[in-house]
Amino acid sequence: MESGVLLLTIGAFGVAGTLAWRDRQPQYLIALASGLVATLLSPLWQRLYGFSYDPSLSPFFSVLDRPLPTMIFLAGWTIMLPPLVIFFLYQRRWWRSGYFTGALTFVLFTLYHILIETIGVRAGWWRYVDGGALPFDISVHVLAGLMNGLVSLGGLAVLLITRHYAWPMLMAVVLPTPLLMSALVHGLLGAPLYTVLLLRAQSWAASIGMLGTLGLILWGAHIIASELGRRPFIGRATPL
Repeated sequence: MESGVLLLTIGAFGVAGTLAWRDRQPQYLIALASGLVATLLSPLWQRLYGFSYDPSLSPFFSVLDRPLPTMIFLAGWTIMLPPLVIFFLYQRRWWRSGYFTGALTFVLFTLYHILIETIGVRAGWWRYVDGGALPFDISVHVLAGLMNGLVSLGGLAVLLITRHYAWPMLMAVVLPTPLLMSALVHGLLGAPLYTVLLLRAQSWAASIGMLGTLGLILWGAHIIASELGRRPFIGRATPL
């Protein structure tokens, strides 16, 4: 299993390297690497959101008595795969930046991450306490998909904004973006929910926390989509 993930990771970075060299866009490589960096906060999210990884997975490191499996670290690039696909289409003028397209892209990103969540849980790579029960019977896969979808949408916005930056500035801006977006989304926007869950508050308080978190996530998606709509991004044709 881990060897398969390693091969996929090598293949993904190989394709990214080819595109970076051909298109002279180091964003492909830097963005994939930034996804690996984002996984470093996983032990904290395990504590806050009540999930754990399969103990049989070899750990990359452990913090707060929660391990980050090597396989999960290596697969971290998958959170930046959807933004890079859109960035690739944008470079070829097959995707236009705008509010509607940004909102639609957020929906697609969310569906992608729901699929990843479903595969991971069914494969037994990670599991949630109490089956991930949430207020209003909302699936934990949907909540995780929305959160990770927003992280990916933020990554896309940064890729578009920095498309003409030199590589040292790209390293400084793009590399920490998924990590910072994850801290914002899971740490701040998710606070109304995980606070009441950790305190084991009454059901009505948990429901308010759920609504608060969902509202903040959708508000964040609206802010990013609005920013995409205000910026007159015009893609450039790239020689094939």
